[in-house]
Amino acid sequence: SCEGVASQCGVTVSQVLPFSTGVIGEKLPVQVLVDAIPQVYAALSETGWSDAAEGIMTTDTRPKGATASFEYQGSTINVSGISKGSGMICPNMATMLGFVATDASVPQELLQKLVSEATDKSFNRITVDGDTSTNDACVLVATGASAAPAVTADGELYGLLKKALVEVFRTLAHAIVRDGEGATKFVTVTVDEAGTAEEALQVAYAIAHSPLTKTALFASDPNWGRILAVVGRAGLADLDVSRINIYLDDVCIVEEGGVAASYTEEQGQAVMNQEEILIRVVLKRGTASETVWTTDLSHDYVSINADYRS
Repeated sequence: SCEGVASQCGVTVSQVLPFSTGVIGEKLPVQVLVDAIPQVYAALSETGWSDAAEGIMTTDTRPKGATASFEYQGSTINVSGISKGSGMICPNMATMLGFVATDASVPQELLQKLVSEATDKSFNRITVDGDTSTNDACVLVATGASAAPAVTADGELYGLLKKALVEVFRTLAHAIVRDGEGATKFVTVTVDEAGTAEEALQVAYAIAHSPLTKTALFASDPNWGRILAVVGRAGLADLDVSRINIYLDDVCIVEEGGVAASYTEEQGQAVMNQEEILIRVVLKRGTASETVWTTDLSHDYVSINADYRS
C-alpha cells in the first residue's frame, strides 16, 4: 500500500506514512487498498477534511474535527485537525488516530516539541475503558503556507501557536471521549494539591478506570464512598485520608476523609443527573494538579464489544 501511494504521488516509499486500526491480528485486504489509490488520489481536496474524518471512522458514531486560527503581524495562522476513536482508549493514546495541520512555518525540531506537548495535555489525558491497542498515531504537519514569519523557540509566535494547537488537540481528544462506546456521560477528573504531577495522575486514572465508579456514573448514583475508596487504594505512599476533600462540581461530598457535614443526597443527585460531571479530589499534599477526561460504563459498552466481530 505504501508503494502504491508513493508511485501515485511521485514520492519515495519512506515518505509515505501508513496508519491503521481494526481487529488485532487480522490481515488487511491490501489489494483492495492498492486498487483504490488512483480514485482516492483524484479526489484529493483542500476542503476534504470532513470526508477524511468520516472515512477513518470505525465504531465511531460521528466524525470528529476542530479548527482554530489567530493573527500575528498581519498574517493569519490556521490549525485544523481530525481524529477517530471510540473504544480501547487509554494513554498512551490507544485505538485512535489524530491528524493535525498548521500553515505556520515551524522547524522540525520545534514541531516535534509542539506535538509532544499538545499530545500530553490532550490525547494522553483521556480514557474510555482503560484498555489499549497495538495501533495509534498522532501527527502534526506544518506546511509553511502562511505569510507569517517562521516560529522560533523563544519568540511570541511559539506561545500563540502552542495555545492554538492545544485547543485543537484537546477538542479532538474530548470528541473521542464524548463518542466513547456506549458513553452517556462526559466526566472530568481533576486531582488538586498533589505532591507531584505523577501522583495526581495516579489518583485521577484510578478513578477514571474504576468499574464501580464508572457504573455509578452511568446509574447517576452519587455514591461518594466508591470514589473515596478508589483514592485510598490508588497506591500513594503515606496517604492521610483525613485530609482528603472530594467535590462533584461545586458540591462537597467528602470532607476530611468522611461525608461532608453540609452534604445532602439531593445535592449529589442533581450533579450526577447531568451529562457533564466534574469529580475533583483535593489531596492537600502539595501544589501539583492534573486532569483527565473519561466516560461512564454502560450496558451498550458491553454489547458493542461483545458483538464487535459479529
